[in-house]
Amino acid sequence: MIELNDELSKRINDIKLHYNKKINDRVIDFMNIGKSGNKSLFIELCFCILTANTSAEMGIKTQKYIMSGFIEYDRDKLRDELKKVKYRFYNKRTDYIVNARFIINDLTGLLSGNNKTYIREYLVNNIKGVGYKEASHFLRNIGVFDFAILDKHIMKILKEYNYIDEIKLSSKNDYLKTEKIFNEIAKSYKLKPGIFDLYLWKIATDKILK
Repeated sequence: MIELNDELSKRINDIKLHYNKKINDRVIDFMNIGKSGNKSLFIELCFCILTANTSAEMGIKTQKYIMSGFIEYDRDKLRDELKKVKYRFYNKRTDYIVNARFIINDLTGLLSGNNKTYIREYLVNNIKGVGYKEASHFLRNIGVFDFAILDKHIMKILKEYNYIDEIKLSSKNDYLKTEKIFNEIAKSYKLKPGIFDLYLWKIATDKILK
């Protein structure tokens, strides 16, 4: 079993004491999104595509602005709307989202499977712009809490508390190796990885988002 850091434990317990309801409410939100239809699921997938290398706040702002446009707009219109909301990577992410539309009608079927590892691999291997972080983020946001979302904030926390030596993840093996460490820590706190992420995000950013 992994050795827990006393300072981190203190901070986790403080969050449990003061923010337990807010975190539980967010978890319920995620589970409700997971019960929605194909279009809502795809809009959430688009949010996760948008948040790569940008802020969660920008992703949330853009998602709320465009919503069904992720499905309905043609390529030029979607690019223009992303540009209008001052989203930085409007060209590349437009291509990613338009090219991902093939999966819209298959999402509920795909996500109904019991093998969540297979689902994540399918997303990574078939949707351009979705790596392990984005796929894990999407699955967490629809109520699958099995995976670590190893963004820069989480990696900095793991390094700060001496669980890892290197922040950069250069390969699939790097991601899965670090995820194993993350999952062991989460298990020690009796939290699922996707929920433990909310605690570490609160520590890193003082926010509880999605």
